Amino acid sequence: MKKCLAIFMSLMLAALLAVPAFGTDAQTPAEKAHIAFGEDGKLTILQVADVQDDAFLSYFCKRSIVYTVQQAQPDLIVLTGDNISGPSCRTKALAKKAIRDVMDVFERLGVPVAMVFGNHDDEKTPLTKLEQIEVYESYSCFIGCAGVVAELKVGDNSTLNAGTYNIPVYESANSDKVAYNVWCFDSGTYNPDPQYGGYSYVLPEQLDWYVETSNALKEANGGEVVPSIAFQHIIPVQIFDALKEVPSGTSGAVEHGGKYYTLPDGTDPEINWLSETPCPPSTACRPAYAEIDAMLQQGDVQAVFVGHDHVNNYIVPYEGIDLVSSQGCTFHSYNDQHRGFRVITIDRNDTDKYETHILFTDALLRRGNFVDVKLYSIRTLYDKVYVFFRDLFK
Repeated sequence: MKKCLAIFMSLMLAALLAVPAFGTDAQTPAEKAHIAFGEDGKLTILQVADVQDDAFLSYFCKRSIVYTVQQAQPDLIVLTGDNISGPSCRTKALAKKAIRDVMDVFERLGVPVAMVFGNHDDEKTPLTKLEQIEVYESYSCFIGCAGVVAELKVGDNSTLNAGTYNIPVYESANSDKVAYNVWCFDSGTYNPDPQYGGYSYVLPEQLDWYVETSNALKEANGGEVVPSIAFQHIIPVQIFDALKEVPSGTSGAVEHGGKYYTLPDGTDPEINWLSETPCPPSTACRPAYAEIDAMLQQGDVQAVFVGHDHVNNYIVPYEGIDLVSSQGCTFHSYNDQHRGFRVITIDRNDTDKYETHILFTDALLRRGNFVDVKLYSIRTLYDKVYVFFRDLFK
């Protein structure tokens, strides 16, 4: 009898160990963070685009981040790629230093941080994307993960997309009901297929995961889609279908493929501007269209927020999905007086829409402490002199 009981208990223990743990250990970092709507029913997300500094983060970029977080009081910060400049970090140690310079700021501020990669993060640096994620994961404020890893190989060329995951937003701090969702996609680096060239895109494995996860969220929500927004680095290829095609010579138009484009009619120029041609994947690359097509089919994504084009800032609708380009905050790479950060607010009582505005670096630093104001005045004078001589010798 005792032997039978021992065998039974052993079998029960083995069965219990074989069952997946649905507690804390089975949760993703984002689920553990339990991002939720506040007591006021609001969720505030801060998009930080294109820090793109070298191994030593610019003093002004660092200070502008601090001032922005203090003013916006976000519940979540999302870095949308080119978080470091890979070409400026030719050793693993320098690349790690660049990431730590950025993440040290957020760790001190104590706000949850997610990130996606841009085309420059692992460019010409020996520190791979997966190794970079390990550095991010060493910070307690970081709630992202490696997530879906997908690779595209064409001949001897390849690109690895890593760090695609979602962040569920709960109804309240004490609720397990997912009321909103944030998608984070690695949009890749450069297309390895020489017939297209240019930038890469969200790959089929990532989209398969997106559709599966979107359906699971819908099922758990009683058959209703969970309203969502998405973050990635590179603007989807459909941007040129969303912009207005105009004749050559039209004021403010940008050129692409021999055609000219402006923002759609009725766009407010005070909060939207098209200062350079958007840089999506090649419009000839049909697989690049699949991402937005999948989102339209799922019906959950309201807007895709990107960086990449540092001096562009706009919200352009495409068949019910907003394509939102946000200006960079970098002081290292090219930029202009529009440096800044995008603030996004969602109301739990009206999740079918979002509100957004820009906090401009210039205004933030001019209202900073005495030392920052004086130093920034010197930097501004330097910028003006630089631009004068740059334009003089064009």
